[in-house]
Amino acid sequence: MRLQSASLAGLFLACLKIGMLSFGGGLSGWLYREFVQQKRWIDADDFASSLAISQMLPGANVINLVVCMGEQLHGPAGAISAALGFLIGPFFAVIGLSILIDSIGNAGSLDAALAGVAAAATGLLIVMCWHGVRRASRHVAGLVIVVAVAVAVGVMKWPLLAVVVCAAPVSIAISWKRVGKVDA
Repeated sequence: MRLQSASLAGLFLACLKIGMLSFGGGLSGWLYREFVQQKRWIDADDFASSLAISQMLPGANVINLVVCMGEQLHGPAGAISAALGFLIGPFFAVIGLSILIDSIGNAGSLDAALAGVAAAATGLLIVMCWHGVRRASRHVAGLVIVVAVAVAVGVMKWPLLAVVVCAAPVSIAISWKRVGKVDA
């Protein structure tokens, strides 16, 4: 896949669109679709690396992801452009929605709309999980780590932090060894 270059304005507008038209879970799925599949600014492996880094940093994962990808595309100016684009629309939307909700009170149609948005966000999250599993399945060790983490957290109900603390060094060592073989 040939990557396209992104302008600062294009980066700002893409993040503004995503920030304005989505909320809740599934934002990383929308960012993947926009940055990797549609715009072709970043390849899938770079997106996965940015996603992993953003999840390890403190703060909101999706903002970390937007800043990380913006920095990757245009350095500090790209990080600022992406973050502003992503945050400025929702900032004003939240203010407007709070005024609207105060004026209409308790409406059943609002509950139905929010339930629909939650279902769409869940679908995007499932797509992101599927992409991650497909990428991990390229190497048996990666697939074993994914399955082990899913079973430990999802089935055995072990604390996510403890599982990540144990699985991360193993994953890093396996990846490091695999990359070392490629470079050698």
